[in-house]
Amino acid sequence: MSALITELKNDHLQLLKLLQEVQITGLGNDAGRKKLLEGKRLLAGHLQKEDTRLYPALKNNPAAKNVSDQFADEMKKLTAEILGFINRMEKAELNMEYAKDLGRIITTLRLRINREEIQLYPLYDKVNS
Repeated sequence: MSALITELKNDHLQLLKLLQEVQITGLGNDAGRKKLLEGKRLLAGHLQKEDTRLYPALKNNPAAKNVSDQFADEMKKLTAEILGFINRMEKAELNMEYAKDLGRIITTLRLRINREEIQLYPLYDKVNS
């Protein structure tokens, strides 16, 4: 496994752990909101690594380009949804509906992470070995 993939998988572990802590702590207090903002920063750093190091390497390989483009397009939509949710936190009423949205986003992110680690990251290692 390449150093980049190890780093990206570590980001995934940290992000999921942090989001679980947010669920446990809740968003009705400063600690939970701070953790969610920390998750936003972690996600931004992770996405920057993918955008600058992972996707360009895959796009340069004809066999991997289509898969790379599909994952990148999906991630743009998911990122907009996640950032919109986090940015709403400052204005939204932090009620049960907001908590349900958090659960839905965490589930969606988990599914995405699984797909990346099963499909995308092995493809990167294959074309860059």
